[in-house]
Amino acid sequence: MAEPIVLVYWYWYALAGVLIILEILAPGIVFLWLAIGAVAAGTVLLAVPDLIWYFQAAIFAVASALALLFGHNLLRSTGQEAAAKGLNQRGVSLIGAEAVLIEPVVNGTGRVRLGDGSWAVTAATDLPVGTRVRVIAADGPRLTVEAI
Repeated sequence: MAEPIVLVYWYWYALAGVLIILEILAPGIVFLWLAIGAVAAGTVLLAVPDLIWYFQAAIFAVASALALLFGHNLLRSTGQEAAAKGLNQRGVSLIGAEAVLIEPVVNGTGRVRLGDGSWAVTAATDLPVGTRVRVIAADGPRLTVEAI
């Protein structure tokens, strides 16, 4: 008959340490929640040393899931999740911005200056240079505008 699996509390703390190191090396707020679950499992095992390994695994899974849920709600409430959505989509962050055409919109395409750069734009109608426009959509580097 096989020997039962015996885990001691510091195995879980060691796993938590490894997960925190992984979180530091590859930040993405994934390993942090698993590390919290490992600390919870280790702490329960410290209080109840004879806990069977599959109960420890269940505590790890449940604590990790609860930590993930708590963290997701925390990030949502602080707005960091919304800020991260537009991180690599600069055009999306410009939706709602107002600008002036620096090239006329002819046959649906033109150019505006926004911030320190100029952007290719599309519009439903032709517009002359100097027209004030508002960005209503973004598709990669091309913005869709409408006259104000």
